[in-house]
Amino acid sequence: MPNSETWCVVGSGPAGIACTLGLVAAGKDVTIFDSGAQLEPARREACVALASAPASNWTPDSLAFLKEGVTSSSAGIPLKLAYGSDFPYRQVPGSTSIASDGVDTKPSYARGGLSSVWGSAVLPHRQEDIADWPISIKDLEPGYRAVLQFMPLSARHDDLTAFFPLYSDRSAPLPMSRQATALLATLERRRARLNAHGVYFGSSRLAVNASDSNARPLCVQCGLCMFGCPHNLIYSSDQTLATLLATNRVRYKPGVTVQSVHETRTDVLIRAVDSDGRPVELSASHVFLAAGTMNTTAILLRSLEQYDMPVQMRDSQYFLLPLLRLPGTAHVVREPLHTLAQLFIEVFDRTISPYTIHLQTYTYNELFRDAILAKLGPLKDLFPMEAFLGRLLLFQGYLHSSHSASISATLQRGQSGDTLHLLGVPNPDTSRCVAKLSRKLMKLARSTGVVPLTPLLQMGKPGRGFHSGGSFPMSVSPGAQETDTLGRPRGLTRVHAVDSTVLPSIPATTITFTVMANAYRIGHVSGSSQ
Repeated sequence: MPNSETWCVVGSGPAGIACTLGLVAAGKDVTIFDSGAQLEPARREACVALASAPASNWTPDSLAFLKEGVTSSSAGIPLKLAYGSDFPYRQVPGSTSIASDGVDTKPSYARGGLSSVWGSAVLPHRQEDIADWPISIKDLEPGYRAVLQFMPLSARHDDLTAFFPLYSDRSAPLPMSRQATALLATLERRRARLNAHGVYFGSSRLAVNASDSNARPLCVQCGLCMFGCPHNLIYSSDQTLATLLATNRVRYKPGVTVQSVHETRTDVLIRAVDSDGRPVELSASHVFLAAGTMNTTAILLRSLEQYDMPVQMRDSQYFLLPLLRLPGTAHVVREPLHTLAQLFIEVFDRTISPYTIHLQTYTYNELFRDAILAKLGPLKDLFPMEAFLGRLLLFQGYLHSSHSASISATLQRGQSGDTLHLLGVPNPDTSRCVAKLSRKLMKLARSTGVVPLTPLLQMGKPGRGFHSGGSFPMSVSPGAQETDTLGRPRGLTRVHAVDSTVLPSIPATTITFTVMANAYRIGHVSGSSQ
């Protein structure tokens, strides 16, 4: 006989935790089912040891575990690990096999999902970028504000606020690097010309705890952000989960990997696999799927018996564009700094795209140096590395999904279990948009003080930026393989998808913040109506 649960959320990533908070705010008690993979105890203990000592006492030997498995090469910067571990991407018993062709992405089964390893950039969407959605920014605004009640925000009130509200009066900015400070000063001097060309800019917005309750800075500017913050200042939804558990309104059941959900006349039957590989059956009155777009897609296709029926997964094209700043900055290798995004640049130019183009600006980190050395080969000893690194910047860019390749996802049965096949589907608009953007940046080089190194441009495969979703998009009148505005597939009333699976398109501005706001909305509205 299945165990009886009531309001259940599947997954502890940002969407799952935001949905849980919405349900709790609506007066519901919640049980979270989660695969729940975690960082290995030895690595966790090593992090605690680092955090307990002054950064000035850290040695290369004591930091070595953070950097294990992370090397950059001439092919670019690798998949980001967490504290030297691949646990965010590690398969667990019951996980669906993924077969990729022309796609570069991974699901997560970790406690905290991909927020255990993300770059923490958070920026809301503009109404113009979600005009095809059945909900509006007004519908999302309560969720944006609710999320920022529990997620820290490093931000400044600047020119971007006119387009992208802060939705919070509690934000403490991280200090910018000297390269970023100098670039921002140049952009501000040329603000009128840049704005006339549709280029707006400001400080990055990051889900980072930058100061304590007395406004004292917490970041020690150790430059280890790309490997894992020893002080745990980069937000993970795992942090909020711990707070929720302390309220006794939420129960957490790790080691449960959900495979399918089936509505009966009175409840929802949940079929799952436990951490020992044994099948488990549970029941709930309502289920909210927040397992990440690949896992939620697989759960829905399996539950609806839609094998061999492809769905289209939208993606926001990810690309890397190196640039040289004409004035250099000395001694960047020895500068105390954080290595997350420093500045955001937004391009509004209808001759390129009717949608926002989002650029995150990164200044020096040691992975830059490793990648350059790999490219130089035997010439590395002759190259003026220090001077070059003092000029080098990197734009991490994103396009709206309308101009990006997509992913065809098909669930197929096999003798050893189901496989989700992912096939990249090119979009001819992608190269055109990025080429036009590169030309625009070159023409504006006198104003920005930076020259794009277009020959070094790297285009990511679909999924590489982890800004994907839309396989069961929301619709006012959902058809097959669509959901209503509460994430319910056609024909279902008590099963809701709440992660990026339900987004009708993927704007270029960062995905996680809006996914959380929408998940909160679905949880709160659903809980309030029952």
